[in-house]
Amino acid sequence: MRIVTRICITLLLSLGFAYADTAKVVYDLTTGDSKKIEKHLINSLDAVAKYYKKEQKELKVMVVISGNAYKYFINDLKASPYKEDQDAIEAQEKFRHRLQDLNDAFGVTFNMCSVGMKARKIDKDILYKYVHAELTKSVYLIEAQNNGYAYMPIH
Repeated sequence: MRIVTRICITLLLSLGFAYADTAKVVYDLTTGDSKKIEKHLINSLDAVAKYYKKEQKELKVMVVISGNAYKYFINDLKASPYKEDQDAIEAQEKFRHRLQDLNDAFGVTFNMCSVGMKARKIDKDILYKYVHAELTKSVYLIEAQNNGYAYMPIH
């Protein structure tokens, strides 16, 4: 019985150490201000990801999109409610490749609230390919925080 207990304790401690080198963060993105998104999401995430890469630590990042932030994650603006939104049009050119790079280079996961999409009549097919939209904002945030993600609001 003592051997089984020791094995279990050793396994539990090993798992704890394995996850110690992983930082996890969920960004709650609701702002429609492109300057805030550039400064507090894109630039900040890039710097944080580079820091953890330099420290040889894993970084898991989830961005939950809701509120006024939808327009920055739409690939086909002409088929969206933002087709005449000048800020969305200008920001798309500026952010398109940078957001894609965050997804490709650092594995940043982008999740959009499905309830807000329905309310705004945004179809999944017009989103960037890396944006997921299956659940509500609340479910994404609850799941992330229950899995140890630090909460960072960008409102």
